[in-house]
Amino acid sequence: MNIVLAKLGISLAAIVLLIIVISQRKRISSWLETKSVRVSLIVGWIIFRLIPFLAVYLVANITPTSDVLGFWDEGSKASMGQIVYRDFWSPYSPLYAYFVGIWLKLWYDPKMIVLTMAVMDGVALWVSWHFFRPFQSRGSFLFKALVYLILPGSLVLCIIGAQEDVWMWLFVVLAYLVREKTVRVEWFAVVLGIGLLMTKAIFVLILVPIFLLEKQKIQFVIPMAIVGIIALGILYPLVGMDFMQPLDEAKVLRAPNVLAIINPWFFNAIGVGEKFWNWVGLVVSVGLACIAAFRLQNADFRIMLSRVWVVLYATMMVVQQSAYSNYIFLFLIPLVFYVLDWTNKKQIILLLIFNVLCVVHPSYWWRLGMPRYLKPADITASTDSLIDYVFQISIIILTGYFVWLAFPKKQLKERVN
Repeated sequence: MNIVLAKLGISLAAIVLLIIVISQRKRISSWLETKSVRVSLIVGWIIFRLIPFLAVYLVANITPTSDVLGFWDEGSKASMGQIVYRDFWSPYSPLYAYFVGIWLKLWYDPKMIVLTMAVMDGVALWVSWHFFRPFQSRGSFLFKALVYLILPGSLVLCIIGAQEDVWMWLFVVLAYLVREKTVRVEWFAVVLGIGLLMTKAIFVLILVPIFLLEKQKIQFVIPMAIVGIIALGILYPLVGMDFMQPLDEAKVLRAPNVLAIINPWFFNAIGVGEKFWNWVGLVVSVGLACIAAFRLQNADFRIMLSRVWVVLYATMMVVQQSAYSNYIFLFLIPLVFYVLDWTNKKQIILLLIFNVLCVVHPSYWWRLGMPRYLKPADITASTDSLIDYVFQISIIILTGYFVWLAFPKKQLKERVN
């Protein structure tokens, strides 16, 4: 349980620092209003990403564990020219391992994978400035960037967990910025297609509401189809049907999710683990995202995407059997930079609690042996089980709350913070 206590300790220290920072929001925002965004983001990244990385992995010489070992297996083999899906297993899109492998050419060590994640997180924050700037004053954006860098959901999951989920947000924002620059929907589609090849299969889910709202549907679909056909044309002769490996992730049962917490009350009679529930989860998450998108069809794309992204992937985090609370890293940027009202103390407090729970629970659940509760007595069989179950319920309730915040109840006007 050392890693659980370490994550809890770091998270609580970050929360204390955040309370100080948030209490001085107006003063800090005002001070940052005249500062360079580029310099401020670089300094913030050095303090809250590079220095923690150096402290943990070079000074303390801690060896990366958990997901990093899987990334190392993929990236190291890809860097040696082995073929993804054929020579090594991967739950990610085909280009992911090769991109990581490029970084390993600079430093052939698992620690380089963590540094790669930290760099990509910094890039995601930088492109988010260009994405949100029409609705954010400089001081407001930089204040939120500071908060984001300190939040346990980004700090711990990036530096300790080496999670890559923020890459998905990076690519969808990059695609929008390319479209804004070129005024071409075709390039927008190409970048989205590359994003799908670089990240995870679940990236395809956001394409559904985007497609429904896209007026130039043919110009949107054809370039993406070309990217897909080229990828398939290369992969299939090499690996056959093994390119479907990423879909196997849907078979992996994790927690917390709605099914996991209601299962014991039905005495394990609801069929947890069956494919049927995976389809139900997809229908619920994508369905809610599409409804939210339609309600925002007349809003600016950035407003629509920010809210729909949170609705889609936060919902997925608790209705999909294979998702787990690390996915907070996937939707934390739009939640922090647009959805959350930073004048609302209740929302702020719940965000801080939500971050700690999402960071600590995966490690706690894993070290309990990934328990499944089959009957009510299993929940109270031990103190650890009860704590885990309370963790799961709390995360699901708070996730529902933030989905509710993001979901448009009516036509929204542009908000300047």
